[in-house]
Amino acid sequence: MPPALRIRFFVRHLPEFGWNPVVLSVDPRFYEQATDPENERLLPDGLEVIRTAAFPARWTRRIGIGDLGLRSMRQQWKAIQRICAGRKVDLLLVPVPPYPSMVLGRLAYDRFRLPYVVDYIDPWVSDYYWSVPKKQRPPKWVWAHYMGKTLEPFAIRHVGHIIGVSKGTTDSVVRRYRWLDENDATEIPYGGEPADFEYVRRNLRSNPIFQRGDGLVHLSYVGACIPGMYATVRALFEALRQGLIDNPSPFRRLRVHLVGTTYSPTPTEQIMPIAREMGVEGAVTEWPARVAYLDALQILLDSDAVTLIGSDAPHYTASKLFPYIMAQKPLLAIFHEESSVVRIAAQTRAGRVITFNNADRPPASSVPDIRAWLETLLTSPAVLRPDTDWDAFEAYTTRAMSRRLAEAFDRALGKERRPSAAAGG
Repeated sequence: MPPALRIRFFVRHLPEFGWNPVVLSVDPRFYEQATDPENERLLPDGLEVIRTAAFPARWTRRIGIGDLGLRSMRQQWKAIQRICAGRKVDLLLVPVPPYPSMVLGRLAYDRFRLPYVVDYIDPWVSDYYWSVPKKQRPPKWVWAHYMGKTLEPFAIRHVGHIIGVSKGTTDSVVRRYRWLDENDATEIPYGGEPADFEYVRRNLRSNPIFQRGDGLVHLSYVGACIPGMYATVRALFEALRQGLIDNPSPFRRLRVHLVGTTYSPTPTEQIMPIAREMGVEGAVTEWPARVAYLDALQILLDSDAVTLIGSDAPHYTASKLFPYIMAQKPLLAIFHEESSVVRIAAQTRAGRVITFNNADRPPASSVPDIRAWLETLLTSPAVLRPDTDWDAFEAYTTRAMSRRLAEAFDRALGKERRPSAAAGG
């Protein structure tokens, strides 16, 4: 899952910048999602990992609770107390989701005066789903929304620093709370880890989605697909539909694969209903279940081209951008003009970016540009071969992101040691 992946990136490089990480996690026996033990071969030598129990989901779901953060809260807090009592700990980093784990930071501060940093991979409190039809809202979203509104202010009242995958994400938190300002937040995207691709190239895996070299042109998207992305999906499918009608010979060779489209432990199709509605189901495949991280990298390497599907949320930044760039395939990104994806892709010359906004240029207005890119992919793919600026990309490696994180930790410690902070209780 993305939070665990992000922490693995950080712990690989943090020692270089003066921080020795100890990971507190939950035993995989209590996960509802499938795991891939091979990921542990990517961990740095000597990393200390402490795993706790959690209340089994088969028990808690009887009362409507499946969230791992809630199920492990008691066990994680007991472990934090044992660790802090037995050794010197300088700081606690809490990645969210799962969101309720954020409360552990506040508890550790109140009990041990331990500085804590919260890493927002996604916002906890958001009004986004109020604006979409009820059928598109996640189950129990209203309950989760009000839980966030209640617990988040408590959880971050004494936070040492906030980090997030995008500035839009951290800005939304800072605006909500009068005790925070822009100096209390740092944008730290996921970054790309070249060593992971080196590992996959040395240890090839089977591709469960398509057969490479079968004479077809495979365009892949690997990642969740939420309702805010459906308009972008429709624009892509409309470009495909028009191509099949007006230029069928090359377009009949195109296959669009959408992989891992839902986080649900009981995955169902998210995108194929749209494909069938638009009459392109013969050229589209969907694998809704999440795939293992290493399998995802193999799919990218096997693809003829890759596409990034953007959301109507301006702050949305796709963590998958970085492995997409490192796959070195023709890349088509269709994103809101304010997303950091647009800036990063331009800086690194990683591929073609087509933008939209929520005012006068909706995703549907991008159909001609998308179709032109697809036609080039099918008729002159060499033209789309990426000319990536790897010097520029260096600023977006996981090592560079870990340096930013270490600097944020240093600021959090400095803030806590100031007399005014200590006196504030």
